[in-house]
Amino acid sequence: MAQARIRSLSRPPLHHFFGYYAVNAWDKSGRYHLALETDFHDHRPRVGDVAQVGLVDSTNGQFERLSQTAAFNLQQGSMMFWIDAGAGEEFTHNDWEDGRLVSRAINPHSGGRRTIDGALAAVSPAGPVGIGLNFARMALCRPVVGYAGPLRADQIQRIPDDDGLWRLDLATGRRELMLSIAQVIAARRVELTGPAWFNHVYINPAGRRVMFVCRIRTTPMDQESEWVTSMWTVNLDGTGLHCQIPYGHWVSHFAWLDDRRILVSTDAPGEPEFYSVTDGQDDFKPFGGGVLTGHAAFSPNGRWIVFDTGPDRQSRRQVALYDLVTQRHLSLGHFHHPPPFRGDIRCDPHPRWRADGRAITFDSIHEGTRQIYLADVSEILSQQG
Repeated sequence: MAQARIRSLSRPPLHHFFGYYAVNAWDKSGRYHLALETDFHDHRPRVGDVAQVGLVDSTNGQFERLSQTAAFNLQQGSMMFWIDAGAGEEFTHNDWEDGRLVSRAINPHSGGRRTIDGALAAVSPAGPVGIGLNFARMALCRPVVGYAGPLRADQIQRIPDDDGLWRLDLATGRRELMLSIAQVIAARRVELTGPAWFNHVYINPAGRRVMFVCRIRTTPMDQESEWVTSMWTVNLDGTGLHCQIPYGHWVSHFAWLDDRRILVSTDAPGEPEFYSVTDGQDDFKPFGGGVLTGHAAFSPNGRWIVFDTGPDRQSRRQVALYDLVTQRHLSLGHFHHPPPFRGDIRCDPHPRWRADGRAITFDSIHEGTRQIYLADVSEILSQQG
């Protein structure tokens, strides 16, 4: 059987990473891959730390610096996206401007750049619309996914009515509050022990429904973050709010299977594993034959899922494929991620498909620095039909 051909896409000695999964990191030509570049990866980014933003040339591994940002973390990068909002091919990254969070939209061909009000967390597949989150609030509620900044713990409200999901017009750069944290807390009674926040936002393929989690801290702000989680869906105009999984259940990674069905890793129906469920219903069905774990991303043709795993006893993380037709599991490789790279400075592979479905990229530290790796899966997929 053919094996995946895996090589380093970026080059040391500086660190390079994209940071998130199930997002297209490639330009339209399929030659350039979005990346952050840092001179550290052994601590959570602090106020004053900066990452260079740019493109890795897949033909030679060279990194071209096009911007920089202080709004990033090691787990999700700077939530970079390629967008088409009527100004040519652009990519975005989050940034700080005068103490508030914004997104920069950059045209790599012309060098043009503009500012979008708010920090992007998701982009609609159906139009120039995005969803923004307050990553400064997350830096206090769950620091590993937030952006270090000027906000202090004594400055945040537990249940704000002026913060939550923001609808960002990627063409005009304007934003408006779509759904507040207060609205979600009011929609389902729960005992509050700490501040609530939203995270992990996904828009369905039709661009009409948004899926997200609401979390509430159960530990004091000066202690390690612990929380309870609920999962919700809502229309892009803020109507039709539905609690898909109530508080008190484990909810991890999820994605849209199509416009109505959701893939989610949870223990809500029973044993913790991946399930499919219809938006607005309670028809949970086991999905993936007990094989799927970690971060899962669908191939462009919808037949394959690439996913990663947590570290095994040898501190190895696996990147693997799951064939939805044959239900076969194909390992692409195991990658050693030694201590101390755990917790906030871990390196989740976070696999991502190239738009042609013939290659996958992921982040790894198995060669000593944090780099982006490319797995050519064209031969494997062609053998499977």
